[in-house]
Amino acid sequence: MDVVGELRRKQDDLKADRKALVDQIAEIDRQIAAVDTVIQIYEPGHSPRKAASKRTGKRGQFLGGLFAEDNLSARILNTLRLAQTPISTHECAVRVAQQKDIAEDDPRMSEIAGRVSIQLSGLAKRSRVEQIKGDGRASLWRVAA
Repeated sequence: MDVVGELRRKQDDLKADRKALVDQIAEIDRQIAAVDTVIQIYEPGHSPRKAASKRTGKRGQFLGGLFAEDNLSARILNTLRLAQTPISTHECAVRVAQQKDIAEDDPRMSEIAGRVSIQLSGLAKRSRVEQIKGDGRASLWRVAA
């Protein structure tokens, strides 16, 4: 009896079960979204309920939900598209914040800039944006061609 082999098989079974559950949850989420769409046809004022965040702590409560109704990546991409030239992470964060009527000297700007930086990195990994080395430490960003 190979104990390690049995444990690996059990681990593979558990991973397969987990993937099946994740896929099932995704399908249920799609069905809920479809039902919400139909409800909106009959009741235009209906706004779909957002699932409660599973995260706890600071990341799950990004600025008290200021951007909860928005797709931050889409806002960032739109900001970069509207910019005539590549812009820095800070400038991108300022422009995104201004869309929410947040001034550049607002104390929340540090957290917004941090979140924008994380989103830009993720977009770069998905080849949606390009990072250009600027003067000194600053990086400039633009929408990928």
